[in-house]
Amino acid sequence: MEPSPIDHPILMESLALIQQRLPPTGLHGVQQEVLVRLIHSSGDWRLTTALRCPAPACEQAMAALARGAPILTDTAMAAAAVTPMAQRTFANPVINGLALAPAAAPPGQTRTALGLAAAVQSHPRSVVVIGSAPTALLHLLALGRQGHLAAPVLVVGMPVGFVGVHQSKAALARSGWPQVRLEGSRGGAGLAAAVVNTLLRR
Repeated sequence: MEPSPIDHPILMESLALIQQRLPPTGLHGVQQEVLVRLIHSSGDWRLTTALRCPAPACEQAMAALARGAPILTDTAMAAAAVTPMAQRTFANPVINGLALAPAAAPPGQTRTALGLAAAVQSHPRSVVVIGSAPTALLHLLALGRQGHLAAPVLVVGMPVGFVGVHQSKAALARSGWPQVRLEGSRGGAGLAAAVVNTLLRR
């Protein structure tokens, strides 16, 4: 992993230690960098077997981010976690979907799902970061199946928890959309943001 002028030396030392301790993963280049940074962010070595990170999806996202593609998030926490790196690299706009959400959601919907869908419809060539809301991920995928939404440049699908999480990740896996995801119940805003920050740093 090459040193980055925008990373602190202590961070780079931590990443190097993780790299040294990792067993062979079959991952290379940006895939391995994403894994190392996820382990650094979580302290969880089990992510080695949970990460699904296709190289073509990452490369497409890196090219789009370098052109200033918007970054859309499901929570303010995820937006706050990616904004500093976006500002230090390509000045990508970062939009929290809740900013576009209605004041109240109809029965069976959530404000997060509706707001993020509105953001994706307004910014179709975007990187979508979901670290909390499986309802938002399921809603986007349903709109895509219905032909109402084009596939984003990349979906980072890492909702965390137990209700709807496995279902939403399985639906993302079947969708054919460019994606990075964690299998199982693990995820969260910090991990989802770590993926995007890795792609921005490159």
